[in-house]
Amino acid sequence: GSTRWRQPAPRSAAMRSKFSATIVFMLLMKTASFIKVREAAPAGPEPPITKDLSTTSIVAARLQLKQFSKDGQLFGLFLPTPWQPMDRESSKHPVLVFLHGRGESGAFAVTNAQSLPWLLAGNNASFAQNCPFIVIAPQCPSECAMQNHWLSATLRGVAELVHNWIVPHLGGDATRVSLAGQSMGGHGAWIFAAQQPRFFAAVVVVCGYAQGESEEKMIAQRLVRSGTAVGVYHSADDSVIPVSASDQMVRALETAGDKSARVPLHYERYEHAPGPPISEYEHLLGHGSYELAFRSPQLYNWLLRQVCHRCGRPLAPWHNLPQPELGF
Repeated sequence: GSTRWRQPAPRSAAMRSKFSATIVFMLLMKTASFIKVREAAPAGPEPPITKDLSTTSIVAARLQLKQFSKDGQLFGLFLPTPWQPMDRESSKHPVLVFLHGRGESGAFAVTNAQSLPWLLAGNNASFAQNCPFIVIAPQCPSECAMQNHWLSATLRGVAELVHNWIVPHLGGDATRVSLAGQSMGGHGAWIFAAQQPRFFAAVVVVCGYAQGESEEKMIAQRLVRSGTAVGVYHSADDSVIPVSASDQMVRALETAGDKSARVPLHYERYEHAPGPPISEYEHLLGHGSYELAFRSPQLYNWLLRQVCHRCGRPLAPWHNLPQPELGF
């Protein structure tokens, strides 16, 4: 595929050294972890969900995605190799929030059978051992599938979960919180990043979309104004969401604001992608670009370079987007 880059301004030597060890981790991952596209298979059973948030329970999420419930929000949690319960005050870890697609709403089995959650759920030890992020994968309720978008109430709950628990209690770095979403979760990532100011250092959208030209323009203006770095991934042969949805969003970002205000932008436009690796959905050819994107060391190294110095303050007020002009 083709790639378009707009690099961020060079960082200081001190900042570069801050991330060098983590970046080396990613480069040492086994290549096979990223280039192998696995055979489709049925989704597994629904995993157990625990409300116990004691240290003993949380430690189980170290190196393997586990499911929890807090204040009514269900989510998967992954803790990286360096994470230690006694060091969370002095050692800060980058955070990655992952939003699933429509077919995964209301349950974890399909979420954990593909993409980034599959890599972290005990299926790829090399990837899990080298992943430097605290990963949180919230569940959108079944209503999300019926409405075909992430609910604002759910997204606001996720922001509060990260701000009030992941950062202060699990050692998340508030200046290095990134957001990623695929398909319906890609739309969710666009609107989440646009409506929650001063929160995300970067947003990654895989086979996603915006709902109409007005929403594209509003999202682009807000992300440029906030300086949020943007990564976009899509395949030209996507049979579910046309690649033009990402083309248009990238053009909106490229033309929003003046040249001095534009954000770091990475667009990976694949020529071909597989269908989802789940038997029920494997016929949706080209839509599984997330099976390529989330196996790319380049994606994670790029995320690790993004820092939001305006983040980490009290949670900014939610800034609603207008009702979209059309559904997707």
